[in-house]
Amino acid sequence: MSARDDSTAAARWRRLVTGRLAELDCLSPRAGSLSGSFWDGGRAERYAKHTRITDAGKDPFLRRLRRVTDASSSAIDVGAGTGRYALALASGVGQVTAVEPSAAMLAVLRSQAEQLQVANVATVQATWEDADVSRADVAFSSFVLALVPHAGPFLEKLDASARRRVLLYLGAFSADAVLDPLWRHFHDVPRAPAPTYLDALAVLRELGIEPTAKVVEIPNDRRFESIADAVEHYRDALLLTDTAAVRRELEELLGAWLLGRKGALRSPLRTAAAAILEWRPRH
Repeated sequence: MSARDDSTAAARWRRLVTGRLAELDCLSPRAGSLSGSFWDGGRAERYAKHTRITDAGKDPFLRRLRRVTDASSSAIDVGAGTGRYALALASGVGQVTAVEPSAAMLAVLRSQAEQLQVANVATVQATWEDADVSRADVAFSSFVLALVPHAGPFLEKLDASARRRVLLYLGAFSADAVLDPLWRHFHDVPRAPAPTYLDALAVLRELGIEPTAKVVEIPNDRRFESIADAVEHYRDALLLTDTAAVRRELEELLGAWLLGRKGALRSPLRTAAAAILEWRPRH
């Protein structure tokens, strides 16, 4: 790669994401791929529990998705996970295609779809790069791009797969800022930096795409039933080894930090900022 190529927004994005993934692999070498076995062993179920949309009216991304779709619309949810948005959007559109590489994530999505009697969500188990799907009116992806080293091809395929609108949802306030004291306490070093929505904007502009960008506030609805539940979540988030000593130390720290009471414990963060990037497909 030439010096000039290395200075592009796409190259910067790749460096940031690969650095972050290398950190994960170093600290949790047996965790498995983020597109596969990482979500096994109950992790997908825990993710679904803590990302469930409890009040659709308060979710800014879902509100925006509903504004750009109607009962006849088709949509593609790229990196659908356990169906947070695919299932929530389904009642107001004609068809949703949920693309997700993790079998564990899709198992939870399908189970929830059955429980909710949602029949218009089709699932495709594949990475977005390998997925073979028909074009839809709207293509969107929520909190996935930051895990993709080669952002350009991902975004170009997203753009080519939509007839009317493309939407991206990314963090505008890094959770690292909140977890940094705990991270440094256990690891003694700062965390590898992650790309931001500003980096995504720069990559899109290199592709000739000029999206609108809106920063919104997401209410912190994550609640923990107990300190033990919180320890499991933050141990994962901090990439800590699963030992009794680590759990005891984390329990002590979280006991002094979390607010609320048993059954509804939460972090002091009331909201977090996110960015919605939206554009009309180039074709």
